[in-house]
Formats: sequence, C-alpha cells, structure tokens
Amino acid sequence: MDYKVFYRKYRPKNFNELIGQEHIKNILSNSIKLGKIAHAYIFTGPRGTGKTSTAKIFAKTLNCLNNSEGISCEDCELCKSNVESADIIEIDAASNNGVDEIRTLRESVKVSPYNSKYKIYIIDEVHMLSNSAWNALLKTLEEPPKHVVFILATTEINKIPETVMSRCQRFDFSKIESSVMSEYLLNICKQENLEIEKIAIDEIVKLSDGCLRDALSYLDQISKFNCKINVNIIEENFGILSKSKLKDLYEFTKNNDKVNINNNIDEIIKSGLTPNNFINDFVDYLLNLIIDSKIDQKEIKFIKDLIYKLNGLLLNFNNNTNLFTLIKMELITLDYFPGNNDKNISQEIKMEKQQIKKEKEHIIVNNEKKYINFDNSIKKIRINNAFVNPSKELKIKFIEVWNDFINYLNQINEFKIIGFIENSKVEVVSEYGVILSFESETNAIIFNQNLEEIENTFFEKFKNKIKLVALSSDEWLKEKSEFIKNKNKKYEYQDEKNIKKEENMKIKSIAEDIFGEDIIEIK
Repeated sequence: MDYKVFYRKYRPKNFNELIGQEHIKNILSNSIKLGKIAHAYIFTGPRGTGKTSTAKIFAKTLNCLNNSEGISCEDCELCKSNVESADIIEIDAASNNGVDEIRTLRESVKVSPYNSKYKIYIIDEVHMLSNSAWNALLKTLEEPPKHVVFILATTEINKIPETVMSRCQRFDFSKIESSVMSEYLLNICKQENLEIEKIAIDEIVKLSDGCLRDALSYLDQISKFNCKINVNIIEENFGILSKSKLKDLYEFTKNNDKVNINNNIDEIIKSGLTPNNFINDFVDYLLNLIIDSKIDQKEIKFIKDLIYKLNGLLLNFNNNTNLFTLIKMELITLDYFPGNNDKNISQEIKMEKQQIKKEKEHIIVNNEKKYINFDNSIKKIRINNAFVNPSKELKIKFIEVWNDFINYLNQINEFKIIGFIENSKVEVVSEYGVILSFESETNAIIFNQNLEEIENTFFEKFKNKIKLVALSSDEWLKEKSEFIKNKNKKYEYQDEKNIKKEENMKIKSIAEDIFGEDIIEIK
C-alpha cells in the first residue's frame, strides 16, 4: 500500500523545509556551521509544532558529510541512509520508561558510532520517564562520551527534573503562526491538485490551533472529496460553527430569546462540537464584534459581561461533560439588554425577580411550603462539625463516593444537580460533616441554597445521610488558616436541631401575635 497520510508524506527533510520555529532553526543550523555542538538538548512545546521533526533533521544534519552551511546536503551516503542509520536511535519514553531501559542505554552510549561522527539519541515524550530512570540517566547525561548527543522532546516541561534541565540547552517551540500555516497548506493543495476555498483553509488553520500535524490530518481527511472544498464541508465534517450561526446565537442571547437559545445549543451539541471549542469560537466572535462593529457602550458592556461569564465557565468547569447545560443557563439568564432601560424589561421578568426576592426574605407558615434560607448560623455549625476529628482516610473514601455520585447523576440525566455540584473540591471530611470548596463564590452560594435537594438525592443513592457545606476558595483558605492556627483547639459536635428549634419558636411567637394562639401549627 503506497498511500501515505499527509503529515508523513510532507514531513520536512531538512531545515529549509521546516515550517515555523525560525529562531530555533537558525540557532541549531549555526551551531553546526560553527562546530559548537552541545551534548544535550531539550525541545519543549505544544504537540504538532515540529519538535520530533526538528530533532530528526538536527540529528541527520549533524552526521551529514557536507554540512558546512548547517544544512544537510541530501546527497551524501549518510543523508540517504538516514532512515536506517544505526547511529540515530529514537526512543519512545512512553513505552520505554523504566530503569532497565535506561541502563541498557547507558551501556550502548559507550559503543562508538558505526559510520558517523555522532551517535545521537532522540528520546520522545521524555517526561514519561520514571524517577528511577531519571536517576539512572542523570550521570550519563551530565558527562556523556564526546561522540554522543542527546535530544529530549516533551510537551510537559514542568515534569522534567531541574537537575536534568540544568544539563541541557532548552528550545521552546511555539504554535505555528496562522499565516505561515495557511500559506503552507495552500501549497500542498496545489501539489495535490485539490480545489479548496481560501476561507476553508482558514477554518482548518483555526481548528488546528497552531498544530501543523493536526492541520495536515484535517486536510488529508477532506482531500477525499471529489469536489471543490468549501467552508460548508469543513463545518459539517469538523463541527465548526459558522459566523452566521454565531451571529444568530448572539442576537438570541441579546434579546433574551430563551427558546431559540435552547434550540441552537441543542443543534451545536448534535454537531459534535466540544464545549471548550464552542466557547473559544463564540468568544472570538464577540471580540471581533467589539473591534469591527460600531456598537454603543451599553452593548460593549453586555458583550464584556458575556465574555467573562463564558471564560468563567471554561476556567471553572473544564472537561465537564455537561458544560453545555451550564452554557445554556448563563445565556438564558442574562438580564442586561443593551439600549434598553429597566423600564423596558417585561413586567413578567420583573414580577419573577420580585417573587424570588420575596421567597428568599420570608418564611411562609400555615399551609404553604416553608422556605428556610441557608443562614450563617447553620453554615458555622457545619464548618465546626467538619473539623470534629477529620481524617485523611475518611476524605479519600468520600472522594470516591462523591465521584460515584456524580457518575450516578450523569446516568440518570440529573443535570440540574450536576450543575450545582460539578467542579466542587472535597476539602475536609469527618464523621459529622463535609466541607467542599468552589473557585467561584457564586457556585458556593448556589450549592448551599440547594443543599436539601442535593443531600436527599445522595441519600436515595447511598442510604447515607451527610451534612455538606460549600465555601468559596477564599472562605476555605481563611477557615483552613484558622484551623491550623488553633491546632490545639478541641472541636466539639454541635446539633443543628437546636438552631432550628430556636427559629421555630421565634416564628411561632411572631405568628401568634398576628393570628392568635389557636390556629398556629409549626411543622
């Protein structure tokens, strides 16, 4: 089978063919030209930006017999045999990450090159090495034989030990610029006799987000169409939102058109677009709207608020499988309408807000449902009780149960409660209570206001009554600091029922004054 996918077919053979990373190409090429070769290099950066390709080109050029200009000649015996070169050893650390593999490598570096100047080791995904493997490699990396060069490649530089970093020359690869990638893809289309619109190429570039390998894979996939490729084909195949769809969604949001917001988001979900990509696309559209359109300050403020809300979701609910539910909620509940005063907002919305406010401020007695706000007294008791003999073992067990609870909610499509609890972090667990934290203060408040429903649903699943309380991250840091400061203090269990009894007696007293003793019954 002769067919090669594009990212393999168009893999660069030398520095002249390498796309992007000009600063890195110049330094490496000049180091060969000047004969100033280090014994260890580390290439770091996002995936698909040319780290492994650059390592292979650098290795090939180092051993080229005619590399006086810092570029491989492609004609000498070593350039032609580069693919099968015994002196360029590629190691995948993802599958060869143990100490035994590194010990074998340490023995092999002592052997001189077969027919080249250098014996070069390219270790890809090097961050996957185990601690013992790093320790085994360290001495060899520090003082390798003169004929050995190490090239380490990683997408996660933060996982590389400092002791290793200090022994390598570091090169940071950046995402490929959109203009450079677009021009490169158009050239490939010409070579492949592929008819494609420029705007379709731009969508592929945007979709690949600086990753050239992804861009080539996308182009390879659509090259199978026996027609001129337009932007509609790109959108249908890769779940990209067109500007017209983004415009419609923005207008629906601005006009508080709940039905169309809901329907549009449902269509986006069906298209297969991920929540993260949707938010990124929508935010880009909104930013361009501010830059390119003549809009007044009220609409600019509305757009800024919308962007902050969307970015907040992206930050706080990353990888949340139900993020679209939260996106719907944010878009539907936006209540700022640019160009309108509050008097123009429908009377229905005003009444709804007033009713919510009324319900939160009052306790209803007699035959109506009683609403008890989650006040500070209950909150303080639950925080105190969570600090009564907390333990790490209880916390570990509860985290497992809490994750099972979230999975259970997903299975029964209980998206409302998932919206309350997703992205909570378990901080303290005792026999008497659990403290959870949220990055957002708003999320913590919403959680506490819906405690009864959350705890009842938890009980239905696990037959275990728990007492929960949510704090914002700032509140949690204060409570944690207080607990550490008073580490010798003995926390004693406090009963919430005492607070509720006091509340009931107060309510009864007020009601008796109004209605008389005979007709009052507190349930």
